Amino acid sequence: MSFNMLMLMCVIAAPPEPETNELPGDPILLAHRGLVQHAPENTLPSFAAAIELGLSIELDVYQTRDGHLVVIHDKTVDRTTNGTGEVNEMTLAEIRKLDAGSWFDPRFTGEKVPTLEEVFKLIRERQRTPVTIALNMKVISPGIEENIVRLVEKYELFDQLFAFGQSNDSSRRFKQADPNLRTTVYLNDSQADQFATALRDPLADCLWVRFIPSAEAMEQARQLGKQVWLALHIGEHRPDIWDEARANKIDGICTDWPLVCSRHWRLGAEPKGN
Repeated sequence: MSFNMLMLMCVIAAPPEPETNELPGDPILLAHRGLVQHAPENTLPSFAAAIELGLSIELDVYQTRDGHLVVIHDKTVDRTTNGTGEVNEMTLAEIRKLDAGSWFDPRFTGEKVPTLEEVFKLIRERQRTPVTIALNMKVISPGIEENIVRLVEKYELFDQLFAFGQSNDSSRRFKQADPNLRTTVYLNDSQADQFATALRDPLADCLWVRFIPSAEAMEQARQLGKQVWLALHIGEHRPDIWDEARANKIDGICTDWPLVCSRHWRLGAEPKGN
C-alpha cells in the first residue's frame, strides 16, 4: 500500500485535530496490534497509521525456524495470511512469500508479515515524539531474548519498550542480556489481591493487568516507580472502563479502540477523582 493511501486512511479515521496525543495526565493509549479498525493487524500500515496519529503500539513477536524475529499474533499464519503453518517452524523466506493484507481488505493485497526490525525502523523514522512499545512475547524459542535485546540496542529503544507475556525464566534471560530491558508481571481478573505483592517483584518493571487498580494502589505503584498497563479484551468497547482507568491514573490502556477512546476523553470533559 502506498504512503499516500495510508495517509488518506488516517485522515478519514482521525478526528479533526492533527494528532491524538493524550492530554497531560491521561493514560497512554496502546493501539492493540496497531490501528486494527483501519488496517490489517500487526502490519506496517497498521503501525504507521497509529504512529502518525500520535498513538503508542502493542505488537506480537515470534522467532522463525532460522532465527529471525517477525511480528504476528497467532501461533500459525493461517488466520492473517494466505498460507498455513506454524510460525516457528517456517523460515523467514517462507513467511515473506505470504500475503498478510488481503484478508482485511483488497487494498492491502501484497502486504507482508513484517520483521521486528522493520517495525523498529518504522518507529524511529515516523515518531514525532517517543511512543511506547509493548512487546507481547508469544512462543519463547531458544535465544529469542538475546535477539530482541540486540535489536532494541541497535535502535536505542530501551526507554520506550517493555516486554510482557513471558515466563519469569524468560524475564530473567532478558535481564541477563541487558538489565535495561523492562519486563512485566501479568495479573488476571482474579488476581487483584496480589497487586501489592506483584509490585515488589524484581522482574516487575511494569504490571500488565486485566482489572483497574484503585487510586490508592496506583499511588503505591508510582512511589515504587512501576508502570501499570490495563489490557482490555479483544474488541472491547467500554467508555466506562476507560473513564475509571483514567480517574484512577493508570499509566496506559491497551485497546482496539484508541481513536474512539481519545475522542471520548476530549469531548467528555474532566476525569473523575483526584
